[in-house]
Amino acid sequence: MRVLAAGTMAHETGGGVPTKKLLVSTWAFLTLWWSIFTPPDKTFAARLLLLQPAWAVRVLLDDGTWPQDLILMLVLHAVYALWAGLWSLPRIYHSISTSYSDDAMQIYILLFSMLGVCGLSAGGIAHRGNRLEEREYHGPKRTAAIEEALLPPLLIPSKTTHSRMFPQKHSFEYSYLFVGVPVGMAGRSSKALSVDGSPPSWFNVKASDYLFREREELSLAEKLKIYLDKQGISERHYSFAYLVTAPRFLGYSFNPVSFWYIYDGDAQLKYMILEVNNTFDERRLYLLRPGSPDETPESPEDEESDNTLFFKETWQKDFHVSPFNSRKGTYSLRAIDPVAAFQQYGHVKVDNTIVLRSDKGHPKLVARVFSTEPPTSALTVETLQLVRFVASWWWVGFVTFPRIVAQASKLFFTKKLHVWFRPEVTPTSIGRIYTPEEAQIEAYFSAFLTSIVEAADKSLRVIYQAAHHSDSELVLYSSGYLREKEHERTLTVKILSPAFYSRFVHYSHAKEAFDREALATDEKNRTLLIEPPHLLPILLDAMKQATASGAPSTPNGLSDSSGPGLPSRQPYKSPLDSLRWTLLRKLRCPPAAPAYPPPSTVQTDPSIKIIDIRTHPLSELDLFTRTTNPSASSLYRRTLTNLFLAQRFTLGLPILITALDLLFRGSILLAAIAYSSRNDVFDVLRPRAHYEREDVVAVGVLLALANGVHLWSFLKG
Repeated sequence: MRVLAAGTMAHETGGGVPTKKLLVSTWAFLTLWWSIFTPPDKTFAARLLLLQPAWAVRVLLDDGTWPQDLILMLVLHAVYALWAGLWSLPRIYHSISTSYSDDAMQIYILLFSMLGVCGLSAGGIAHRGNRLEEREYHGPKRTAAIEEALLPPLLIPSKTTHSRMFPQKHSFEYSYLFVGVPVGMAGRSSKALSVDGSPPSWFNVKASDYLFREREELSLAEKLKIYLDKQGISERHYSFAYLVTAPRFLGYSFNPVSFWYIYDGDAQLKYMILEVNNTFDERRLYLLRPGSPDETPESPEDEESDNTLFFKETWQKDFHVSPFNSRKGTYSLRAIDPVAAFQQYGHVKVDNTIVLRSDKGHPKLVARVFSTEPPTSALTVETLQLVRFVASWWWVGFVTFPRIVAQASKLFFTKKLHVWFRPEVTPTSIGRIYTPEEAQIEAYFSAFLTSIVEAADKSLRVIYQAAHHSDSELVLYSSGYLREKEHERTLTVKILSPAFYSRFVHYSHAKEAFDREALATDEKNRTLLIEPPHLLPILLDAMKQATASGAPSTPNGLSDSSGPGLPSRQPYKSPLDSLRWTLLRKLRCPPAAPAYPPPSTVQTDPSIKIIDIRTHPLSELDLFTRTTNPSASSLYRRTLTNLFLAQRFTLGLPILITALDLLFRGSILLAAIAYSSRNDVFDVLRPRAHYEREDVVAVGVLLALANGVHLWSFLKG
């Protein structure tokens, strides 16, 4: 129940952590304090908005959006008050004209000086504690003595070249920065380079950026060990690994390819891992063993160093990297062994050439990345040398992606190359990271699948692998499976891409979702893998039994009964809640069309238009979430509503719906601030002797505007 707990946590935190709520509440208290001790005509808006009881009601009802609204209100009020001249930023002449001989001013100076000294002392103690903590090494112990002797941490100035030979010729080259780190190194080696440094050095390598995505707390060495174990390579087959990669600078990096060099106890290069990332944040790990020397191209290095040890291998391409190449063909690698290069030249050298061939064997692209000068040791770099190096190379990582876009534009607009749309990843690749919506839906889907399988009467075992959680699969058993002796029915549901979750909820029927996302679609569109498919009807029958017992539905399409797997007693549903779910049902629409439509859907007659005339009831997942976990169902419903609105109106981008919602809430708050700044109808700090009849209307407008954002939050649920 790993993901169910995660989903519950996401609901309970309400999108904010205690620290955030504490800071926002402190800001609100200080603003209210300022409004009390400032002339009343300048602060009525702040007092009116902050003293509304609706804030307390939302906190008690565990409305997770109240910190967002409060922050928005405080920011808008501060900006509006500054613009209207209700307060101003401190100016130099104010401090010059202030009389510091005044007794009250001297008390203020003494008080704040004491507070400043206390703050500096506390900060110094905390800083000292952090520095001492940094000196303690908590990473994995190094087991190979050759790590520091042969391949220390290095800064490697490099260059990359690309030459496209078919179907159009196109070449370019640009500078590139690599760093080399021993796998096992942790913390700051110097001010120049660190691995998971806290704080990081100028250039930093973050372990969570590499290999598999889950378990981000692991180090490079721990992640490499787990990965190689899965590939059947135990620790006795290697003793040292070295990573050559593009580092982070100021927390940013774009890393098209990283090279892992894996050595045995005799310092012989046994394996290489090419970690390839595309611009869609997808990843493919190619584990290579040396071989196929006849398939590798010639290199200029052959003539100048015949004795250099090259690592050579050829393998099948199955990962989408460039929109101008299909997923077919082969790669050939010719790479210099850095240890052998050190023995040959006296310094580490990087020179890797990759050739892409079509499925017919024609060379299409030659890509080469190579060091342009002897690397700089991160352990011995001097301060002045480091300053010069940072000044020369800090910008390279930031322009890698723009350079790729610029070259792609030339190929598309000038060379007129055919564009291959992005296919979904294969089971051997790693999909992109989750969006916030997909992470929430995954928790509900996992709980739904667990409940359905455990309540199934027929014999079935389900192995569920969430995207990026291949090492923590969820194994589910039906009651019938536990009674069975043979134990033959095992269904594997492997999610290939997080996109499955955001697409699954667009379907009203799970059967249709599984068909369109896995079975009855082009393999390049698959977001999940179902094996073996002939066991899927058992799971679908269990879903049907659990979510529809044959009782009539209400007029709004919601079932008032439950079958096996759902609670027999339904929670109370308010009319407003039913209206929200009805709106969700009305908004439900098909997901975005796949990049590669199945042949059966390709129309030859453009005059024929296919329209889906089916009614769309609530899906099995909708009914499960609404009936089994009412407290968390509001988050689920809001998430789906945003997805459906985005698909219908904002090109499938939920962030635009969020931005429009923020703009609407900001408009309500700004209108309340502007209107209340011009009225003092019932200000307790400015009481009136008499009230006119028209004041009743002004009071109503003030209260409506002041509570508008709360009403909007209540309507959204």
